[in-house]
Amino acid sequence: MMGLLWAELRRFGVRPAIRWIAVAMLAHVALAVVLTAFAPEASTLAAMIEQGQISFYAMTSVFLAYVAGVLLVTGEAASGGTRALLTVEPRRGRVYWSKLAAAGLAVVPGIAAAYALLASGMYWVHARAGVLGGPPSDLVYAMTWSGVRVLALAVCAAVGGAALGVLVRRWWVAVALAVAWFLFEEQVVLSAASGVRDWFPFTSADAWVRGTRTVLSGDGLLAVPLVHSALLLLGLTVVLTVLGSVVFRHRDVR
Repeated sequence: MMGLLWAELRRFGVRPAIRWIAVAMLAHVALAVVLTAFAPEASTLAAMIEQGQISFYAMTSVFLAYVAGVLLVTGEAASGGTRALLTVEPRRGRVYWSKLAAAGLAVVPGIAAAYALLASGMYWVHARAGVLGGPPSDLVYAMTWSGVRVLALAVCAAVGGAALGVLVRRWWVAVALAVAWFLFEEQVVLSAASGVRDWFPFTSADAWVRGTRTVLSGDGLLAVPLVHSALLLLGLTVVLTVLGSVVFRHRDVR
């Protein structure tokens, strides 16, 4: 199993598309920091964290981790690499789970570097302008735990993306499905009651990265607990991986 895992990680690392995704992660957060530096007084760092702006920037990196997970399996399937691998290791279960494990592990360095650049850059910009808006220790604590949640979410996104790639076989189909669902939530679900919205993946992902999501109810302001978002996202990932495993075991592989 470890041999398969390292082989998948090596294949993942040499794909040109993966390198471009890593560059895009870093470029996106660097651009966010640079743009903030032009007008740091527009909002304090504490306000950005509370309003979810930091999590908004981080979510782009999570989406790119999802795309990376998709490409790990669809790229090999398109080139016939999966069929060749099965001639060496005929146990499909081992091959499948090694691919998903590689997807989850491979995105960790890129996500960690992107978030570290985002958090440290934002802190430096606001500290230099004197607009932190709160105790430095509290802000560092909040951003650190947000980073841990971003990393966990990115791993789930990459693993789920790899499983969905197995199901649909085409990278552009998997990416299009994610974008279409995001637009559906933005345009349709956001107009629904808050209790309904809390059961959708992108809303839960946003709540998870923020830590809590404040919603207005008839009884005042409520915060969606982390455990609800975590269980929903983890459950969705498990469902996708199990479906992918069933399909991979029984479908003809190219």
